[in-house]
Amino acid sequence: MATTFSLTVMAVDPPADFLELARAAEEGGFANLWVADSSLHARDVYAYLTLAATRTARVRLGPNCTHPYTRHPAINLNAVATLDAISGGRAMLNFGAGDRPVMELGYAPAKPAAVREAFLLMRRLLRGEPVTSDGPTFRLRDATLSFRSRPDLPLYVTGSGPKVLEMAGELADGATFLCGPHPACVRFAVGRLAAGRARAGRSVDGFDMACSLYGSLRDDEALARAESRAMAAWFPQTAPWYAELAGMAPDLVAHIRSAYTGGHFDQARAAGALISDEMMDRFVVAGDAARWRAAIAQVLACGVRHINVFPISEDRLGMVRALARDVLPHFRPAASTGER
Repeated sequence: MATTFSLTVMAVDPPADFLELARAAEEGGFANLWVADSSLHARDVYAYLTLAATRTARVRLGPNCTHPYTRHPAINLNAVATLDAISGGRAMLNFGAGDRPVMELGYAPAKPAAVREAFLLMRRLLRGEPVTSDGPTFRLRDATLSFRSRPDLPLYVTGSGPKVLEMAGELADGATFLCGPHPACVRFAVGRLAAGRARAGRSVDGFDMACSLYGSLRDDEALARAESRAMAAWFPQTAPWYAELAGMAPDLVAHIRSAYTGGHFDQARAAGALISDEMMDRFVVAGDAARWRAAIAQVLACGVRHINVFPISEDRLGMVRALARDVLPHFRPAASTGER
């Protein structure tokens, strides 16, 4: 089975640079371009997705991920359905709990029950139903989309925790998950997704499981590690169950959590300094193309067929081009020569 590659970026580049990145992703063979909904930590997600929609032709587009509190879920659905119309049917909605960027707005990441409630409301609106709901978190009054959207617009859930992963398997068309490349962590996440599918009476066949790999691709391994180290601290801080599965000692987890500061992972340098190189390789990918190929092969061996790359390198465009040139072709079937 062929491997699918996606790219997720924060909208931190100026518009012209972002467009160059989007075109490089499309030309390089990435199937999906996701833009993070990063509150005030980056430019507006939907403005940049619309910009990409008008300057690309094939790559599929969506937020990774948008979340329930900073916009009403009906408004998020409307935005992605509008993007779908602008892009000629290339949009996808990726929804989740939100992360540290929502905290400066006075919110905590949403609980799984709120994500479920929002997701089910969006599904009903997408089917064209008039929706009235007095749920515990969101209200709608005879609400409908004012234009016809395709009912099969893909709805994904992004998650890391076991409850959200099981919910994704149960309800969504696909899931993006962040667990690092360590096999024990990948197998745990895949198992939770499969449990959700089983709860809904379905198998994982046809369910799109996209494992997110954060990191830097550079020939200068020291620089790649320096760029990626703070992200490695995200795991013991935000998803400590993966730190445990990866073999991190509980006292080190506690030490990193106490040192972790900042609204986004790139501001957590003090915590990142506590991560050893050995442990770092269990959470992020930092190094040359050979290291990236090995990490991806390790993930694919766990039953995943979709790799979502989040470039942490300061040279994002260079990294996307290097991935397209030196990594992605390694996982594509060789072209047939017609010989027998």
